[in-house]
Amino acid sequence: MKIAAALLGACLLLTACESTPAAAPPPATQQPSPVQTIPVQPTADPAAVSWMDGFCSAVHGYRERTNREAEIGQPSPNSVAEAQKALSATLGGIAARTGETVDKLTALPPAPVPLGETVRQGFVAKFTKARDRATEAKAKLDRAKPGNEASQDPAAAAVQQAQQDLDGTYDPVGAVTASPELMTAAATAPGCRA
Repeated sequence: MKIAAALLGACLLLTACESTPAAAPPPATQQPSPVQTIPVQPTADPAAVSWMDGFCSAVHGYRERTNREAEIGQPSPNSVAEAQKALSATLGGIAARTGETVDKLTALPPAPVPLGETVRQGFVAKFTKARDRATEAKAKLDRAKPGNEASQDPAAAAVQQAQQDLDGTYDPVGAVTASPELMTAAATAPGCRA
């Protein structure tokens, strides 16, 4: 028995001398898996798309018609009377194109966003001013005696001024950048893809 007690004592002594087992590592904390965001394109309001389509179409229609008519190329006039006729035709073209644009912009329904209405009114004012200037200058030029050289200077100045009246109207989308709703609509409106 003494041997068993001695063995038991030796085992206890050895167990006491052994290094204490390392503490188990704390359970690993679960790292959340990264969340992947998928950008969602905002859906355009159909009324806003329709309005932007009409707005852009009116403005781009003016520009496209102006470019198309400029490509025709007129022969150089050989006399003051021919120059007077050519200038009258130029003023008539400006009046017709700007008038058509005013009609199209005016026919649009109310804008779905207040900024759209503000922009439209600004464009209508500019196109109306150019139309009225060209119409008035053409009427004065046409009343002048054929071959009257002095009548051409104010008419030529009116052509230049009518073009300046339209500054800032060639980019209909750029005019509504402050409205996310109209910008989203412009991205899908066919008339805005010029």
